[in-house]
Amino acid sequence: MDPAEAKGQLRADLRKRRRERDVLQSHGEAIAAHIGDLEPVREACEQGLVITCYSARPGEPPTEPLRATLRAAGATVLLPRVEGDDLVWCVEEDASEMAVNSLGIAEPTGDPIDLADAAPAVWIIPALAIDEDGYRLGQGGGFYDRALRDQPEGGGGPIIALIFEDEMVHEVPREDHDHRVDIVVTPERVRWLSMPD
Repeated sequence: MDPAEAKGQLRADLRKRRRERDVLQSHGEAIAAHIGDLEPVREACEQGLVITCYSARPGEPPTEPLRATLRAAGATVLLPRVEGDDLVWCVEEDASEMAVNSLGIAEPTGDPIDLADAAPAVWIIPALAIDEDGYRLGQGGGFYDRALRDQPEGGGGPIIALIFEDEMVHEVPREDHDHRVDIVVTPERVRWLSMPD
């Protein structure tokens, strides 16, 4: 089985498990507490820097408590919106208007900003699974791989993926365009997959 087929099979299994999972507000609160304790995140908040995040779809670890915590701590939080084959990014504020897209994801409706000018200090991204080497299985659209590909080599700050504890797997099928993550956060714990300098 080639990597693309293997990914498709694994995605189907993981999506089924997520449909059957009870996702609790406490999951989002625990993730917010874990991420708020991470030094790169604390520093970004204290300096008022940019942190990318996302609006969780049903079945994903909730991000609303996290986003509120980051904004309250001083970070500028960017949320993505799908436009064609790419993501554009908008600043989230308390009064930001959201609309649900065809994928079932709530997105900001405001004017996008130039991500190159924003220079995110931390990336917080979704995943279906992460393996022991930090490779991520996404939903299959390639949106985050393309967004991360356009960041400076070694720049853009640490990449944090949010999953549930049982979605940490031994190995994810890999393709050349796949991007590794640095930190995995679940409601139960934090795993550093690459150590900070």
